[in-house]
Amino acid sequence: MLVGLLFFLGLALTLNTGIIFAAENSTGNSSTTGSAYGLTSAASNNTTSLAAGSSTDKQKAAGAAKTIKVLIYNGEYASTNCVNGMKRALDYANTNNIIANVVFSYATSTRITSTTLTGYDVLAMPGGSGGYYYLNSGGISASAIKNFVASGKGYIGICAGAYSATARTDGYYNGWGIAPHVYAKAVSYIGDTTIQITSAGSQVLGTSGTTSIYHYNGAAMYVSGNAVTFATYSDSKTGYKGYAAIVGDYYGNGRTVLCGPHPELSSNVPTYVSKLIYWAAGGSSSSTPTTTTLTVSQVAQAASKVKAFYETNKRLPNYVTTTAGQISMPKFLNLMATATTQANSGSTAAIKVTSVNGASSWTGTYKNGNIQKSEILSMAQRIKSFITTNGRAPNYVSTSLGNISYNSVIYMFSKIMAFYSTNKRLPNFVSM
Repeated sequence: MLVGLLFFLGLALTLNTGIIFAAENSTGNSSTTGSAYGLTSAASNNTTSLAAGSSTDKQKAAGAAKTIKVLIYNGEYASTNCVNGMKRALDYANTNNIIANVVFSYATSTRITSTTLTGYDVLAMPGGSGGYYYLNSGGISASAIKNFVASGKGYIGICAGAYSATARTDGYYNGWGIAPHVYAKAVSYIGDTTIQITSAGSQVLGTSGTTSIYHYNGAAMYVSGNAVTFATYSDSKTGYKGYAAIVGDYYGNGRTVLCGPHPELSSNVPTYVSKLIYWAAGGSSSSTPTTTTLTVSQVAQAASKVKAFYETNKRLPNYVTTTAGQISMPKFLNLMATATTQANSGSTAAIKVTSVNGASSWTGTYKNGNIQKSEILSMAQRIKSFITTNGRAPNYVSTSLGNISYNSVIYMFSKIMAFYSTNKRLPNFVSM
């Protein structure tokens, strides 16, 4: 017990010099810690370091096929301990060949601009004084970060770096929005916590179950739309049991990873940082197809996400993420129509993901009312037949309520399959 306490105190004091010194920023003002802000830390000067980490002889001998270049921010408001933790994690990945045929190189910069980001694959924003300070730092260009990720690059933010990238931290501030489907709850808790790896997370992290991880006021998150939860808080220490601890999201053509806790400071999870960076860079993950088919249950789970996105944003998402990759809405309509008929018959056959073009136009008007189960099944069969014949989704589907347009048909079937996901049966009717 005493040894454990001494270790915790030592880590906490090393992690956050602000506990003792109330770390000052470059203007001489004391920085603030708080539940919405994350770590307090010493500031750096405003010069760019280009001391990139090199690949190891072991990896060179193995003939590594790909180098992922990571820029780590170490400027004002960034924690030196977190920066060093990221470096150690990438060095560990290189030394131990954690990801086959992949080498990580890294550099640090005290400023984030379009110029300093040039040539890199992933931007890493470590823990620090807090998301608020990153958002208001003169040395960090929000537009440069947004353009970088949207162009197809990656981002990983830990603690303060996570808060600043979300759509919003409830009750405090809007973030950069490069994780547009992720929202944060401010947390005030320091110490170890336990996280539960999700099925999506197990594909990215290569592990499952629960694990202990260090936490320092990092975000508890909730997601909508296309964001993917990789791990949740499985205890009540943060006050947000069940909320997301590690998430992945998409912005433009790029990917974003946000971590509430600190894998880079947790020696028991030495591979988490490199594997999450690999995902952010577009590497193998839950969003990279591991199969070309889906089960009825997997279609139903994805339908729940489409339904939630539509009800929140009043529009369809561009795609939904599954183990068969990112599925466009025309393809997903075909999958849902097939899953509906199979759910009714009790068939457990795998459903193949096939190419489907979008509707040529979105037309149709209908009155409000209920569509009964028999008509739902008829619609599903007609949709499948139309797609098979024409290679595209229909503009509308004729029903007893009128002609239901393409987008509304997708929403309707997402409600039907979401009901199936919860109740393991089709509904008797669906309201439109």
